[in-house]
Amino acid sequence: MSFLQTQTVEAQTITGDVKRSSDGDLFEGEKIGTVSIDSTGRRTNISSDLNASPGEGNVFEGWLVDTGGSGYKLNLGQFRNGTLDYSAYLVNPYTYKNFEVTEEPAEDPDPNAADSIAGFELQNPFGQ
Repeated sequence: MSFLQTQTVEAQTITGDVKRSSDGDLFEGEKIGTVSIDSTGRRTNISSDLNASPGEGNVFEGWLVDTGGSGYKLNLGQFRNGTLDYSAYLVNPYTYKNFEVTEEPAEDPDPNAADSIAGFELQNPFGQ
């Protein structure tokens, strides 16, 4: 006789300050906003608010970045009126180690990320 075992994954919420890049260090500059990432291991919800404005004709975009492995950057979309809200069923959200912000042309045809101007490093136990 076999028994079905279920695993319960507890939600993990991480919040922190989004800091503007300073002297080459993405996470040690001036605070320009906040980010909250909530994941159950299946559904991931990300909310971020920025109190900075992009340059004329530009927009801010949010990204999850796999810095420890592939270097892949997942585009979370564009900030609207200083706010980014993202929700998805990610296969493995825990491969991502950074939340980063880029400044992109408003009508940018290039799907790749520009250099990050701000970010937040996801601390363990995210994904543990």
